[in-house]
Amino acid sequence: MENGSGAVVAVGNPQSAGSPNAVPPDQDNSNINRDDFPNDFVFGSGTSAFQVEGAAALDGKAPSVWDDFTLRTPGRIADGSNGIVAADMYHKYKEDIRNMKKMGFDVYRFSISWPRILPGGRCSAGINRLGIDYYNDLINTIIAHGMKPFVTLFHWDLPDILEKEYNGFLSRKILDDFLEYAELCFWEFGDRVKFWTTINEPWSVAVNGYVRGTFPPSKASCPPDRVLKKIPPHRSVQHSSATVPTTRQYSDIKYDKSDPAKDPYTVGRNLLLIHAKVVCLYRTKFQGHQRGQIGIVLNSNWFVPKDPDSEADQKAAKRGVDFMLGWFLHPVLYGSYPKNMVDFVPAENLAPFSERESDLLKGSADYIGLNFYTALYAENDPNPEGVGYDADQRVVFSFDKDGVPIGPPTGSSWLHVCPWAIYDHLVYLKKTYGDAPPIYITENGMSDKNDPKKTAKQACCDSMRVKYHQDHLANILKAMNDVQVDVRGYIIWSWCDNFEWAEGYTVRFGITCIDYLNHQTRYAKNSALWFCKFLKSKKSQIQSSNKRQIENNSENVLAKRYKV
Repeated sequence: MENGSGAVVAVGNPQSAGSPNAVPPDQDNSNINRDDFPNDFVFGSGTSAFQVEGAAALDGKAPSVWDDFTLRTPGRIADGSNGIVAADMYHKYKEDIRNMKKMGFDVYRFSISWPRILPGGRCSAGINRLGIDYYNDLINTIIAHGMKPFVTLFHWDLPDILEKEYNGFLSRKILDDFLEYAELCFWEFGDRVKFWTTINEPWSVAVNGYVRGTFPPSKASCPPDRVLKKIPPHRSVQHSSATVPTTRQYSDIKYDKSDPAKDPYTVGRNLLLIHAKVVCLYRTKFQGHQRGQIGIVLNSNWFVPKDPDSEADQKAAKRGVDFMLGWFLHPVLYGSYPKNMVDFVPAENLAPFSERESDLLKGSADYIGLNFYTALYAENDPNPEGVGYDADQRVVFSFDKDGVPIGPPTGSSWLHVCPWAIYDHLVYLKKTYGDAPPIYITENGMSDKNDPKKTAKQACCDSMRVKYHQDHLANILKAMNDVQVDVRGYIIWSWCDNFEWAEGYTVRFGITCIDYLNHQTRYAKNSALWFCKFLKSKKSQIQSSNKRQIENNSENVLAKRYKV
């Protein structure tokens, strides 16, 4: 089987790691079509502001922590790149939205850049009307094309001025500033936005920023020799050269910090309270007349016991899920941390919620977004080294067992292809959180290595990505049918190639190819053409003699639009 860079790799039977009830890995799912899903099931594609917009200092936008991080410490990014231009969607969004609609998508998931509309981080420092105008026009363009905007308030681009003023999410001061920012967004855009996300992947902010150190503010607490085996990889280069020394420097500003072992939990707690307060604000002042939904997007790998017959490894796999997903999902549903965290994190590091905070958190989501990409093996670690998040889990993570990978590798070292795992994860969610609100798969996708020697046409040949989505969709559908998991939508990551955080532009996740060397010209990949056919298909059409004509029409429309 090919990996994300086109090389052929040997893999074992991936089904041996997962549930026998999942879709068999050798099953051909190419005929799956939109009509297999409920009529109100939505399909979309997603991006985030920093990764695609560019225009980093245009029209009044101020620096985010990611602008500062990439420009001041380019060595932390695989290719030393930044988001100054990115996919230039700031100037090309109308073209992109037209093409999304041509393909048949129902929704476009994007994020608002906090420093683009509030350069000083708060309203008292001035509102950037040019930034407001940009997002108003973006939202109006989406609606004019018959799609729905799914809007994320925070996808990691914190105004840098707030990080420098009081150390960002380590301080409770962030709660008031975030609430003010959210209220501005509800006032300005809420009459048309009916689907809000408070925070995207709080786990990534807390762990990659304050444990691994590969995200800003890069306050690493896990020594390099433990990073690769003790922290589940997500959005980070899984290689020893990408680990960060644990030298920690703080400013003289006083804030609510304790020590490296506690800081990730402090950040996670503040993110949860931000979410709860924003949801309360929306429900109290806006939801009654704006009639939108509001929720949170969480990320989680699926974890498989390395020794399926070992009770200790079985428990380790469960801890892996609780320390990644349960850390945030359990409080949002029930107002408290999962038992595994209470039992394994020192009490002085995991501050409990007050009764008022707990009440605010309980049921604070109209939906749960799940960003899902991959699976890992989990092995019990009875005697962990050191202290902090990596040691608290008491788990060793790996992508292989006896030299055989859990699934085919991709262009990203943190992502192997394991479509059966999304079935197992959804079944787990149904059994563990049966009273949870509806689920949206808000990100799912895979990367290829960016090969500068390839032409744009060659870069559009992504058969592995096509199968990745086919197989994940088949497993989602099976989970919905087998155990009635309430999944309401599927959003691809990502609409286009973009700045992929620590990986920079070394990998490509998009179904749309971006030619970075030629004015960010767009080209449809094969995966885009497949989705066009999938989204416009009906069972009766697929079975008819007109099938080829339908496919040709879809391909011709996109080919002309995308210059293929």
